[in-house]
Amino acid sequence: MTNLPARLSTLQSEISALTEKLSPCGVDEVGKCIASLMDAGMMIPASIQAEDPIEEYRIALKGVPLHGLRTVFVRLKRGEYDLQNRAYLPIPSEMAVMANAECRNLREERVRASELIKTARENAALGGPRMSRYGLKDLRVTQEERARELAARGFIFVAECQSHDEFANGCKKRRWPLGATHLWAINQVWAPGVSKQSVPEGRADAA
Repeated sequence: MTNLPARLSTLQSEISALTEKLSPCGVDEVGKCIASLMDAGMMIPASIQAEDPIEEYRIALKGVPLHGLRTVFVRLKRGEYDLQNRAYLPIPSEMAVMANAECRNLREERVRASELIKTARENAALGGPRMSRYGLKDLRVTQEERARELAARGFIFVAECQSHDEFANGCKKRRWPLGATHLWAINQVWAPGVSKQSVPEGRADAA
């Protein structure tokens, strides 16, 4: 039998750790990041005409998750992004998008843990039924409803996706359209404004 209090405590710890990683960065951290990249040889794009270009980065990146900023910093230094010219920094708005994209899988993980806690507590309060993998069966129903909600908002089923790692790797490689959502309990990716692809069996009502 599942030790519910221990499981809830573990999930709450996961949420706390993820929330810490997703905490917003400050202007000082942004300034240090940009200055360090410039010290490493990267240059400010010529399209930025402001007297203090670093201030433009501070404005655009203030509040993005600290984990995202640090990840972008490391990947830029390693030349891991497919940039037109790796000698130049991305413009501030592009860098903000990159930092947020690097945190997409962390946000998904936090939502997953929150949904598991909610389902576990609801089932415990009702006295059953027994849960498989802490409510996964119930979460499949919840995410099927979520898929229908997304379809009503104009989202389209994109592809099957079996794991968080697969979705995260797809985000890094720009496999998924901007704004894609991973419904992990039913292994589906939905996204807005994309060409319609095959809808999974049983989703005709959501197309």
